[in-house]
Amino acid sequence: MNTFRFFGFQHLLALATICVLGFLVARGSRRLAGSSRAWMGRTLGALLIAYAVVMYIHLGISGEFGADWALPFELCHWVLIACVVTLFYPNQLASEIAYFWGFGGTLQAVLTPDIGTAFPSWDFVMFFWGHGITLLAIVFLIAARGFRPRRNSVLRMFLALNAYGLTAGLIDLIFHWDYGYLCQKPLRPSLLDYLGPWPWYLLSLEVLGLALFYILLLPWRLFDRPVRLD
Repeated sequence: MNTFRFFGFQHLLALATICVLGFLVARGSRRLAGSSRAWMGRTLGALLIAYAVVMYIHLGISGEFGADWALPFELCHWVLIACVVTLFYPNQLASEIAYFWGFGGTLQAVLTPDIGTAFPSWDFVMFFWGHGITLLAIVFLIAARGFRPRRNSVLRMFLALNAYGLTAGLIDLIFHWDYGYLCQKPLRPSLLDYLGPWPWYLLSLEVLGLALFYILLLPWRLFDRPVRLD
């Protein structure tokens, strides 16, 4: 099995595919009629649900399920759940979680995937299936649903992120796990490698996360799009 190479041909091709599909989703969202747009959203939601079902069936059949890594306690899992919820039942809070946490975390994950084997390995296919469709769902929320962050959304999402970190950190502490990479950095290269040793990289993540959230708010400020008050 080929070893996965960061920004090698397969990685760049996967990123390019996500970008092209994202463009098509945005374009289709603008041009399709209301019912067709709704079906596009449901299709993206169904693909995310199918990803989770296929993943857990595989883990069950192969006997590879492990509570220390396969439970839905990662940040990307919560982004996926938020996407599914708001794709089927439009919800402003879930949309904000999808947008801020998704573009802040899931996007970084596809740039530095924590996988070891290249296509057509199971890990490669499942990683880019789950993370790729999540990013497409966020594009759909912006282009088709007219997503706009509410006032104080950055503060709300930052506090929610810290609530996630405290919850995941407590679970990690009790069971000696590492959800959210709160106790140990990924074994493969990632952004965390540049943020200092443990536990200082957690403080760096706080600062970086808040900065990223404000950067994600910039498009709405720069183009004078009204920020929702509700």
